[in-house]
Amino acid sequence: RHNKMGERKVINKYYPHDFDPLKLRKSKLENDRQVRTRMMLPFTCKCVICGTYLHIGTKFNMRMEIVPNETYLGIEIRRFYFKCSRCTSEITMKTDP
Repeated sequence: RHNKMGERKVINKYYPHDFDPLKLRKSKLENDRQVRTRMMLPFTCKCVICGTYLHIGTKFNMRMEIVPNETYLGIEIRRFYFKCSRCTSEITMKTDP
């Protein structure tokens, strides 16, 4: 008998009879907390320190935070921090919805 890939996939998850979803911890993003994420640059930018062009679509490890007390029509403004690939100076960009 041959094992097939579909047989190993689990579609249903087992929940014990005493499982209570209300007891799960909910992770909330505090306003001053930064989250690490991997993102692509949405535009080409230039480092003002060394003059290196960082091209659109380049992937960077970024830190993201929600800017406190700044919203636009109820939409949260977010700030991203990443480093230049040549001189490692920190570059910041802020969303503009």
